[in-house]
Amino acid sequence: MTGTNKKALRLADALVEDILSTPDREILAEFTDLNGDPRKNSDATRALFEKSVLKVRKARLHAAQAGVAADRIPSPTRKVASIEDARSGLRRALASCPPHVRLTLAARNEDELSDADVLGMLLDLEELGIVAPEDSSGSRS
Repeated sequence: MTGTNKKALRLADALVEDILSTPDREILAEFTDLNGDPRKNSDATRALFEKSVLKVRKARLHAAQAGVAADRIPSPTRKVASIEDARSGLRRALASCPPHVRLTLAARNEDELSDADVLGMLLDLEELGIVAPEDSSGSRS
């Protein structure tokens, strides 16, 4: 370490020691002279911090929602003759599931699902290996 670095470290140590040994009332008085009411300043800083945290959380939520939406888009290689065929395929898949496979009530209530949900569920069931993927002719293997 050079002599300049040692001097800088000693100066920093002395400044820190000076700050730590200063009574709180003196620090608050000096802060008040320079910046106004400390309580208002701390409240404003806290509000800014909370706003920043909320902004980051919202950004993470939007990113997660975009990821889920992108994952739900049916694969372009998937061939479906009609949504009615997809719905009947989902009904067959749900009816043929083994008893140890537990499906949610929403999955069993196929009539209330949107077309995108039906296609997404079929893809999910295929990915899980619960139903066989469609072959190139459009029929289940």
